[in-house]
Amino acid sequence: MSMIFAAVKCFVFAFNFFSLLLGICIVCLNIFGLEFAIPNTDEHTYCIVGVILGSFVCMATLFGCYGVICESLGVNVIYSFFMLMLLTTQLLQMQTYKHQKFFVNALDLLEDAWDDVEMDPNEMQAVEINYHCCGLYNANDYKYRHMETPASCYRFQNATLESNLYTRGCVEALETSYHQTMERENIFNWSLLICECAVFLYSCILSILLFKRSHATVHTPLPEDGYAPPQPVPRINHCNSRTHLLSN
Repeated sequence: MSMIFAAVKCFVFAFNFFSLLLGICIVCLNIFGLEFAIPNTDEHTYCIVGVILGSFVCMATLFGCYGVICESLGVNVIYSFFMLMLLTTQLLQMQTYKHQKFFVNALDLLEDAWDDVEMDPNEMQAVEINYHCCGLYNANDYKYRHMETPASCYRFQNATLESNLYTRGCVEALETSYHQTMERENIFNWSLLICECAVFLYSCILSILLFKRSHATVHTPLPEDGYAPPQPVPRINHCNSRTHLLSN
């Protein structure tokens, strides 16, 4: 029993540690995504929810590690319910927010910025600087519109060297960026989801073992319950007389 209990404790502690690392990574990724996300969009909301969930995961894993170390039944039961809530919330987040929808919204905004590039070039230039691209499909798009290629189409905004010109268009750059982001998010989200499932399972097992151990203690009956402790039996010699021994 003690070996099983120690093994379960090790599993819970290890998966808590992995969940903590993954939670920190998800918080960092979503903070990085907030820099590129447009406010008041689904992508911006997704990043905010990701930061909040990742922070709660980090706090929950620290709480779970405390429950493992102190071997408290109440702490582990509360932690199991809290982890189940986080698990359900993350599943809902992954099903509600789709990266394909984010890409379509970003593509619409990119096309609007390109349509207004002659009147307001700032939005298009900001996209070109962030994604290291030029024009809508390639660098020749400005020539087709009889416009001068802006400095935002060059590396370090240095238009003196033709080799610094970005050749790929912003549609391709946007698609590549969202594809890479989706892969990273899926890897971290599914890894965290698996760790949370394992933590929830083993924390439930640990709570059951703690419950059994707390009720397995043998209680000694008390005298008021009608129990009289046995009296010590006096030791006597084989002749049943100390006088006989002394007389000899």
